[in-house]
Amino acid sequence: MSTTTSSLSYAVWALIGAGGLALWWLSFRRPPRLARPVEVVGRMATHAVIRVVLVLTFMWFGWHLFAR
Repeated sequence: MSTTTSSLSYAVWALIGAGGLALWWLSFRRPPRLARPVEVVGRMATHAVIRVVLVLTFMWFGWHLFAR
């Protein structure tokens, strides 16, 4: 992987992380405007198909963080 590709990849991951942190922070404001992360994952895990997709997504992210 070239330097520019790595830089772009890190920039994308930084944006995803910053967006996730912003949503997490907004979810704890009063009055609550967004559902908290634990509520969102809990709702997703109650549907059988979405539960499988959620597990596969976690596996994909885990592998790509490990393989880096």
